[in-house]
Amino acid sequence: MNTTDVIIREFTKEELITREPFSYFGWEGNGAFSFLTISDGYWECAKMLLERMEKENNNFAIVDSLVYPLFFNYRHSIEIYLKLLFFKYGEQTKQARCKFLELGHDLQNLWANLRPCLNQGKKHVGSSINLDAVEHYIKSINDFDPNSMVMRYPIEKDLKANKEHEYHFDFINFGERMNELCSSLRQLDYDLSNQMLETASLEELNTYLDVIEKYRPQIDSFLTILKDESKEETIKTFNSHDFFSDLKSYEPSPTYKFLKECDQDLLILLDNLFYGGRTVNANEIRLSTSPVCRQKEFVRFCYELLDKDGLRFGEKPQEGQINIWSKMSSSLLDGISTALSILDLEPID
Repeated sequence: MNTTDVIIREFTKEELITREPFSYFGWEGNGAFSFLTISDGYWECAKMLLERMEKENNNFAIVDSLVYPLFFNYRHSIEIYLKLLFFKYGEQTKQARCKFLELGHDLQNLWANLRPCLNQGKKHVGSSINLDAVEHYIKSINDFDPNSMVMRYPIEKDLKANKEHEYHFDFINFGERMNELCSSLRQLDYDLSNQMLETASLEELNTYLDVIEKYRPQIDSFLTILKDESKEETIKTFNSHDFFSDLKSYEPSPTYKFLKECDQDLLILLDNLFYGGRTVNANEIRLSTSPVCRQKEFVRFCYELLDKDGLRFGEKPQEGQINIWSKMSSSLLDGISTALSILDLEPID
């Protein structure tokens, strides 16, 4: 060690080109995402510590010292993820976020202020996570270490020991339970993400359903074509001779013919239904568990897709605005069928 040693050093542009090892941070911003890599980092570190302690469980010098960073890393990962969840699902104002952060390290207080937001989200789109169980886990951690100090320091500021008694701590059970909690928080986040919070007006809903009703017989005919073509879909190896032979005898598919010959509004509708249904299937948006609200939310999303693509019923689509021409029949069938089921219009067999 020397007084001239550089401790905090950043790579120069020239050094970056050489691809030497470095850590990259500070790009995350100040939104909900900025908490993710930090929480993940502490969780990953905790799992590494747990693995080391399990391997050397008879080495008391190891397990009796690593238990402190083990506990802290799990606890801090959970604290950071609770703050992430509030930034995503809590009140979206600077004042509310600052007030939440002022709760500090008390997990129970953080959870008590966060849970109403999660209750609302779970009621809206559903989740497999038991929030009462999550609360039990958080309360247990907080009862043992209310302010994230017990496993960071041996004493209080008044110099009194901060441990109530001597512990024979089951660190393996603790690690397993904490991994469950960390996974559950992330699953809950996934379940509640991408909620569709706006609904179509009554006029929008009726207008959209009227267009579907107008073309319902044609839609059912199209679905029948898609079902037939889906059965014939196979994965073929490329053969140049077969390719050029097929090219000479090429005839447009029934799907292509249907799309080419149908009314422009039906073409717009089929394109819209496919992309709306596909987005739902991919969980890129999550709709209400209530069938009525689910229908209204989906129609609002379909209108958003129309606006994004510059499409309007009653107006001829321009080249490049319709993008279902080359989609596989099975893919079109899945997307459109999902859309119709959400609209409470099951395809007719």
